[in-house]
Amino acid sequence: MPSDGPTDGPSVVSERMPDAHSVSVGVWVGVGGRDEHDGISGASHFLEHLLFKGTDSRSSRSIAELVDATGGEMNAFTTKEYTAFYARVPAGGQELATALLVDVVGSPALRPDDVETERQVILEELHLQADDPDDVVISLLYEAVFPGHPLGREVLGTAESVEAIGRDEIAGFHEKWYRSPNLVVAAAGDVDHALLVEQVGGAFAGSGEAGRPVRSAPSPQLEPGRSLVRPTESTHMAWGWRGLRRDDPRRHALALGLHVLGGGLSSRLFRSVREERGLAYSVYASTSGYQDAGLVTVYAGTAPDRVNELSTVVAAEVGEVAAHGVTAAELAIARDGFEGSILLGLEGSGSRMGRLGTGQSLLGRVMPIDEYVAVLRSVTLDDVNAVLADVLAPEPTLAQVGPAGG
Repeated sequence: MPSDGPTDGPSVVSERMPDAHSVSVGVWVGVGGRDEHDGISGASHFLEHLLFKGTDSRSSRSIAELVDATGGEMNAFTTKEYTAFYARVPAGGQELATALLVDVVGSPALRPDDVETERQVILEELHLQADDPDDVVISLLYEAVFPGHPLGREVLGTAESVEAIGRDEIAGFHEKWYRSPNLVVAAAGDVDHALLVEQVGGAFAGSGEAGRPVRSAPSPQLEPGRSLVRPTESTHMAWGWRGLRRDDPRRHALALGLHVLGGGLSSRLFRSVREERGLAYSVYASTSGYQDAGLVTVYAGTAPDRVNELSTVVAAEVGEVAAHGVTAAELAIARDGFEGSILLGLEGSGSRMGRLGTGQSLLGRVMPIDEYVAVLRSVTLDDVNAVLADVLAPEPTLAQVGPAGG
């Protein structure tokens, strides 16, 4: 798994898959929704949209036609701490995919007319998100767990912020952050690493001088909860606790413990909430880690007249895990499940590229599979139960979306 790059260019990491029929190439930019000040909330996502509207040398149509002619795909997504652009094409298409990505990321046209067009597209995206109570309740939970902090903001921004962002502010955001120190190029599949380094080095050479975003940690204070009355068929509920930073050595133990609590068909919450009582169709527990904070979430949706019953069952299951931990048999199933999911994820070039890009961008290195499996196997039952007790013992913050009185 080569990992290097030109001295004045981005980090480059790749993994060759000898029998692959595709190649996936991506560019990770180390800036996201939390790196915007209030006046330009949503700028990272706005810029993500605009980069596909054309470059100094290619129109959006020509980019789309080149990708469509391969039968592949080109897309992007924005998170709270990074933005990623990627292309997946048949084997032999590395040069084209890389050329398109470096053009899109490095030389966007950012035409005023395109800004206005995409502004309307993003406003419609916000409307669609507002129509989905699953999304809304998680957004409310983030606002309550990270009150007044950029981690608590929605990556898309708000209708007001999207309406207010100007073309010059978006261009300035690109000029400031889309520079080599913040860029990671990752590829997997039918990859020629030396060619990849040559292509991206020539494209981004001399684009330095940008530092990494300076981020402030959120206050330890949480709000007790937030609710939104809406005439939905179900009441959607999300409980939240402060979790672990993404580099916390206990993160693997926490992930395994939460898998036992609500990560699969054999998890405690799935059995208790869905299989035994039929309270919810979907119920899960998850963890998200950021540079300086984390969030643990339990989500479920139920009929409005069963909210109290659901709350009681969830509190009992979480309380039992926090107080008494999980069993050795449950931990063994979770560990084997994690190992299996990692192996299944190695089948496609896209998933391998994503693993490379995310690891290199967020942690500064890609953990080899053998090392990851060894770390999982080194986690003890005491490790898991200690971190579950630490994280889940406090009273959770609750976000709720549904009918009045639910």
